[in-house]
Amino acid sequence: MKPILLAVFILFTASFTVKAQQAYDSKLDYQKSSIVVASIELAYSQDVVEDAIKDYMNKHGYKNSNSKGFSVYRGARLDSADANTRDLYFKVDKKKKEKDISVISLFSTQLNADILAKDSLDNGQTDKAKFFLNNLTPYIDAHNLEVQIGNQQEVLKKAQKKQNNYKNEQGDLEKKLRKIQDELAQNKIDQAAQTQAMQNSVNQDADATKKANKKMSRLLDDQSSLEKKQRNTQQDLDDNKKDQDAQMKEVDKQQQVLDALIAKRK
Repeated sequence: MKPILLAVFILFTASFTVKAQQAYDSKLDYQKSSIVVASIELAYSQDVVEDAIKDYMNKHGYKNSNSKGFSVYRGARLDSADANTRDLYFKVDKKKKEKDISVISLFSTQLNADILAKDSLDNGQTDKAKFFLNNLTPYIDAHNLEVQIGNQQEVLKKAQKKQNNYKNEQGDLEKKLRKIQDELAQNKIDQAAQTQAMQNSVNQDADATKKANKKMSRLLDDQSSLEKKQRNTQQDLDDNKKDQDAQMKEVDKQQQVLDALIAKRK
């Protein structure tokens, strides 16, 4: 299986695995007591889950506060059919020994009641909390997908920027190479002129001959240096073209990953 197809397959498989999760009865340790809660495990990072819950609740008109390690939404409903509002307590933890899995725990109390307080309306609230978490999961799936898309767009943007840098570098190298070639051409013209000058100065004094030879030697040294620069610049240009080819493939690969993620929105 090609790497890009494998990556897409893993993305879709991970999505299916997440959606297959169901909330369950659980307990949380709190102040030497246990709280009966509804929990669900999702294969997303803790930050993604916490942000998704906050975004979901905010869109439903509920603002959160933090209390004793919980994210609290006061005056909310687990079920839209409930006549009375309650305080919802969320806690998101990383699953032990599985850092890529988050555990969401949820329970509710009467308005402004102590966390450990029991009341006559507790019956059935855990089942409602499980139902709430099951219904919340698709929203977290969608939120995580948007996070993945955003992250992948950044990866693609960086790959494209690197490709553009190679293109700009190519332009600079080509300009540098043309300049060297022009200098080499001028050097050969100067050598030809100097050769003629040396021939014309055969009958001149020794000092003039020495200066003429010294100038020719300098022109020959310059030629050698320019030819070396030309070889090195040409090699840099050849390497640049190879890098561009490789980077074009990388950009295409990252674009395919992004396209696959965007396709999952539908």
